[in-house]
Formats: sequence, structure tokens, C-alpha cells
Amino acid sequence: MLLVVIVIAGILVYYVATQPTGTGIVEVYKPVKPKIVDHTEFFKEENIVKYEGSKTCIKCHEDDVLEVFHSYHYQLVSENTGINGKTMAFGGKLAFNDYCMAMFLENGTKVLNWIGYVKLKKTPPGYENLVGSFTGLTGCSMCHGVGMGLPPSPEPTEEQLHNIDCLACHAKPDVYLSGPVGIKKGYKNVTKDEKGRWRYVVNIPIDKIAKSIIDIPYSQNCLACHAFSGGGPHLKRPNIGPDLMDPELAAKFDVHFREGLGCVDCHRGGGHEFATSAADTWSREGEAVECSDCHGENPHRGIAGLFLNKFHERVACQTCHIPYIAHGEYPTEYYRDWSKATFKPELKRWKFSIPDPETGDTSKWHLFSNLKPVYAWYNGNRQVYVYPEKVDPIPLEKVKEKIGGVLKASEIKAADGTIVGAVYYVKPLGSRDDPESKIYPFRVHAAVIPYSKEDRVLVPGKVGIAFATGDVKKAFQVGAKAAGVKWDGQTYILYIRYMQVNHGVQPAEKALECLDCHGPTVRRMPWGELGYGVYPEVAFTTILTAIIVVILLAAWKIYTRVKSARA
Repeated sequence: MLLVVIVIAGILVYYVATQPTGTGIVEVYKPVKPKIVDHTEFFKEENIVKYEGSKTCIKCHEDDVLEVFHSYHYQLVSENTGINGKTMAFGGKLAFNDYCMAMFLENGTKVLNWIGYVKLKKTPPGYENLVGSFTGLTGCSMCHGVGMGLPPSPEPTEEQLHNIDCLACHAKPDVYLSGPVGIKKGYKNVTKDEKGRWRYVVNIPIDKIAKSIIDIPYSQNCLACHAFSGGGPHLKRPNIGPDLMDPELAAKFDVHFREGLGCVDCHRGGGHEFATSAADTWSREGEAVECSDCHGENPHRGIAGLFLNKFHERVACQTCHIPYIAHGEYPTEYYRDWSKATFKPELKRWKFSIPDPETGDTSKWHLFSNLKPVYAWYNGNRQVYVYPEKVDPIPLEKVKEKIGGVLKASEIKAADGTIVGAVYYVKPLGSRDDPESKIYPFRVHAAVIPYSKEDRVLVPGKVGIAFATGDVKKAFQVGAKAAGVKWDGQTYILYIRYMQVNHGVQPAEKALECLDCHGPTVRRMPWGELGYGVYPEVAFTTILTAIIVVILLAAWKIYTRVKSARA
């Protein structure tokens, strides 16, 4: 009898809890589908026999070319607020990042790593036959920017206005893609122009191009670069990987892709501007789309939903709805070590080393799946290292967050050299006491990077040397000379970046549950570091226990009354 009462009570509680009280989806957004704009007749009329970037397009699309020229995707710089309490121009062109370090020096005016044709020059014994092979690398410009090879300049000269690869976004993906995919498939390559400068050339017949021009990009156009940034598939951006390029995998990986949405449905790109708001991104062009724009401020339904809406206003949607990083077919890295190179014969090049976190072994290239995010407050402002500012590394034991959510900073050792401390490249700002702050999920990535003790500055590398020869010390000595700093060849820092997790949203049934964060023991949330102490766990456990006790007492009382009446 007691069991029957408990079951009935459970059914009643479930029924009440699932009654609609929230708003649900407030806007059913219809995906915008690309359309083909056939240029066959126009190309014939203008006697256009080959595609030469925006030089081919500017006669009819001058305003569009100017928009792209001034955009972040070309200039790699935009006006950013909330960087170390300032508003400043910043972006990939000016940054020293934790993946391939610096593309340019001297405030973006001096090229260090941009474009070339990297051939393998040295191998371990047994692989000498590979010397001279194309490594598949053409420099940072392979992913950064939408240009035809010239470094971006702020002045819109004729040469610069002819330097945009319009097809990177405006060609059907089965005909042409840019980025590493385009290089690998032979859609594009590099050659030297009449002035001896490296330039990209597109190897697609003009009649095929004419019939494949689209008005807006497919997601595959965007992902040809973004899914392979950092030197390989899914190495860099959390949950932006090749999964999203395959419709079947994408449907499993992210619910928005399952519903037919794509990149430009959220990054809508008016005026060729694509806004972001993540702590570690620099494209601040207009307003980024927020979850609440479609789902409202009270998205959860039922009595349980009422509780979630009311008491989780300070928790970002991503925190519960993206429980894992790299939960699909492609793993990711959580730190890389630039003190040593690993030879990858199948790639015909050397790679930065990713050591095994348990053994430190660098003979294999170690990657990882299903990483739990790290959680932190974020209010839109961030601490950023702006190169070449002088900086003193902080002791590794004072780094509280775990790298990749797995390793303490003090557990990471350089494969060849000494790590003298840590420097934050990007760290979100905010706190429990700041009403503008919310708890967001992050992937905390780190890189072992050379550091000049004498100049108190990070040391950039000429990465093509490392990829072609495996001699990372030479690569950094060349980079140090170009930057005008000194490096002793053995001193490194751990360069740490918080990377905000916004993609890979899972179905509701796979979202985090109450006990994942509020269980009787510390689980997902570092409540102490977030300023709450043990209260969220103790309070939830106490309330849950009290509810269970009340239900059991009520059931027992009913049972004893029924038993007494029968007697």
C-alpha cells in the first residue's frame, strides 16, 4: 500500500512540475538558405576568363568590396570594449596568441608569419625520402582573413581592394572552399607574382565558378577555416570542428544544426560584419545574437522550469546545455608544448608537441574528447595580454583553474626547458557581487611558449622553420631577432587562455541535471571559487532531503490511517 501511495504522489508531482509556466521559444527563426546567382552571362559579356579575387568582382560590387575591406574578416582588427578596462583596437593582427603566436610585429606593420610555401627540409632517420614534400602549409593567411595573399593594410588602395577572396564566402562548398580544406583539395594554392610576392590563386574554371556563386555562405564556407584553426581539425575553437560540416554528424553534435540552422543564422553578417561576444574573440561588429533572442528570458516550462528560471538568472544557458567539449567525432587539445616538435610522416611535416598528460610522452600527438568545461564569471570585460607589454609570470602553484579542466598548471612540464610561471592571454572578468556577471563555461587552454627573462616579454617564433625542420629553438631564435628581444633557449612560460564555449548545444535531455552541480559532494561547479562556498550544495541537498522526508511522512500517515480504519 505504501508503495502505491508513493507512486501516486510521484505521478502528481511530475504532472504539476511539467505544466507550462515558462515562455518556451518566443521566436521560431526560419533558417536563411543560400541562393545561386548565376554569373555565366555576365562573365561572357565582360570577357572574364579567370577569377582573380575581388579584382573580378569590384566593377559591380564595389560597395560590398569596401565593406569586406573594412571588416574584421579582412583587417583582423576591430574596436573592442572591456579589454583591461579600456576600449581599443585589437584582433588577430595585433595579438600574440597561444596557438601559433604572432602573425605580425610592430603593431601589425611587420610580417612574421603570414604566407609562403612550406616544404619539408629535415626528417628523422628513415624518412629522408619525404624531404622536399609540400607540408600542406601556406602560413597563417591560410585561415586568417579572406585575402588573396597580401597582408591587410588599413589604406584602401587599388591593390588592397583587389586582394579579397570573395569566393571564400560566396561559392558553393562542393565547388570551392578556402582555408586548409581549399589547399588540401587543390582548389587554391600559392604562387609568386611579378614582384616576387606570394599570392593565392584559385584553380577552378571560370564557367564552373559562374554557376556556383551564392548570395550568402553555407556553414561549410565558414567552417573551412574556423573548424581547422589552430593547425588541425577541432584543435582551437571549442566545439567548432569538422563535425559541423557533415549534416549527419552536425545533427548529433548541435541541436541548432539539427533544426537546419547554420553559422549565418546566428552570426547574421549585415554589411559583411559578423559580431561575436565571447571573452576570447575580437570581432565586435554590431550586436551578437543571444540565446534569449529566440528563447526568451524564461525559457523553461513547468513548475521545475519556474524554479530554473527564477533561481538561475545568473547562469548562462551554455553552462547547462553544453555539458562537454569535443563530444563528437573529433577530439581537441587542452595544451600544446612549443619546446619540442613531433614528426608526423603522414602529414609530411613536424608539429608542435602535445604531450601525454600522464606520461609526458611526446612521440605521439595526443588529443582528447569529452572534456568538462571550466566555469567562471563573465560580465563582458576581460583581462588580456597585449603584446609586447612587459609582464612577470605568476607562479604556477597560484594558477587555480585546471588546464583543460584536467591538469593543474604546476603538473605541466616543458618537454625541453623550464617553465618559470604563467601569463594569462585572456581571462574573463566578473564576480558574484557584480549583477552584470553570469557563470559561463570555458575551455582553459594553455601553451608552453618561450619567455625572455631579460626583456620580460613573450618570444614569437618563425613557425615555418619549426614545421619544416623540427628545430623549434632555431624558429624562436629567428623570431626573437625579428622582435628585437633576447632568449636563452630554455626559459618558457605557460600561456593561458579562457575560451568561451558557445557551440555544441545538446538536446534538453542531455543538459546538466540538478545533482551535477548541487550534489552532496563537489562536482561540476567550483562553488568556493565562484564566491558561494558550500551553500549551493548544502542548501539543495537539505531541501531535497526535506521534500523526500515530507513525502514519506505523508505517505506513512496515510498508510497508518488506512490500516487503522481497516482494523
